[in-house]
Amino acid sequence: MGLKENLHSESVSRLPCREAILMPPETSVRQAAEILQSKKLGCAVVVDAEGKPIGVFTERTLIALLLQRPDNLDQIPVGEHLETEWFCVRDTDPISVVVDLIRKRGARFICEVDEAGKAIGLTGQKGLSEYIADHFPEQVMVQRVGGQLGMETREGA
Repeated sequence: MGLKENLHSESVSRLPCREAILMPPETSVRQAAEILQSKKLGCAVVVDAEGKPIGVFTERTLIALLLQRPDNLDQIPVGEHLETEWFCVRDTDPISVVVDLIRKRGARFICEVDEAGKAIGLTGQKGLSEYIADHFPEQVMVQRVGGQLGMETREGA
């Protein structure tokens, strides 16, 4: 099978998935900032008591809050500042669903959920890129940094 066929036939569970930062909506913005920094991730998945995603809190939102009111971040819950547009896919969905979210909706982070709707992890642009590079290296034209070009001199007349 080729790349296009695999994207439609293989499930999201085949994509590299990063451990998601899960937090309840009452987590303070300051706590969220510290966690994002320590885990080196750009977003946290905000979940309800059952572990089901209700939104995401991103670095972009954090920066906007810091610029607006940096003094009281301990009193501001992340649940009041969730991204308006965020995406979830089931681990059984075809990878093409992730491709569509990235292409048509500009998704960067996509929350992967199990059959019960509980957050499993994060995938998205990076996960898709790694999948393609690992499974279809011949379709990814990359030259090593510091590598030599294929031809040092021009061929022909």
